[in-house]
Amino acid sequence: MKIPRSRLWYGAITAIVFGFIDQFNTFLKLIGWRRFTSEWLYVLGLRNLFEVITCFLAVLITQRLGCKRAARELGIAKPIGRGLAFAGIATLPMLIAFALTSNVNPNMTFLSVGVLCIISPFAEEILFRGFVFRQLYQRTRLGFWLSALLPSIVFASKHLYQSDDMMELLGIVAITGTGGIGFCWFFMKWRYNIWAIFGLHSLMNLWWEVFAVDDTALGGWLANGARLATVIIAVLLTIYKDRIWKPLPSEDDDSDAAPTASTNPDRPAAPRVQPGCETA
Repeated sequence: MKIPRSRLWYGAITAIVFGFIDQFNTFLKLIGWRRFTSEWLYVLGLRNLFEVITCFLAVLITQRLGCKRAARELGIAKPIGRGLAFAGIATLPMLIAFALTSNVNPNMTFLSVGVLCIISPFAEEILFRGFVFRQLYQRTRLGFWLSALLPSIVFASKHLYQSDDMMELLGIVAITGTGGIGFCWFFMKWRYNIWAIFGLHSLMNLWWEVFAVDDTALGGWLANGARLATVIIAVLLTIYKDRIWKPLPSEDDDSDAAPTASTNPDRPAAPRVQPGCETA
């Protein structure tokens, strides 16, 4: 029997999947993860892997898509090169400013860079932008601001562990929450190319980690000045991206606007692919 899908259906599934993912830490505590390892980065990497797999399976099963179309729904099947090129150019102010004013972090390890600068940014973008934001915006049709605000508030709350000082916490929430909304905008404008925002997130984290700028996401005036310059360049590159990078044919059918009744995602023009992971 075919399950009817509606805005409420997509909203409910998104909330349930996110709630399930959010309880993974509770599960780890119940099984006593410290018995297996004392390195929290291993646990964080495991959680990140769980987030990505859960989001992929949620799209694959609930929307009855094949693996390729599920990857496309999350923005994974988009051009990698131009997304990472955009991120590399945009984050140059941070790299230059930190390289000229800071020393290399002596406590940096392959594990910390791998988890904090690659695995975690990828998982967070898949969860908060690729899955939650896109489902709320395109499927549930809540509008951009509400669809961006909800995951951004949760995203900001995930950084509260970084400080006990109230004023510093407010600054961390303001920066990470505003950044979350901005990343939703970048994701939408880059036609749901997850690599653009993953690259931006990853490189911003990388320069922060390599040069040990601050223990929190807040930073000082120089760090925030460099970060602001990065945001300005990223916005300009996004606005003029179609003049810099020629749109690919595969991007033409991805609209920047939320679906309307005439573009109902429940009624695609092409026949739906049967469940399962089709081969190339």
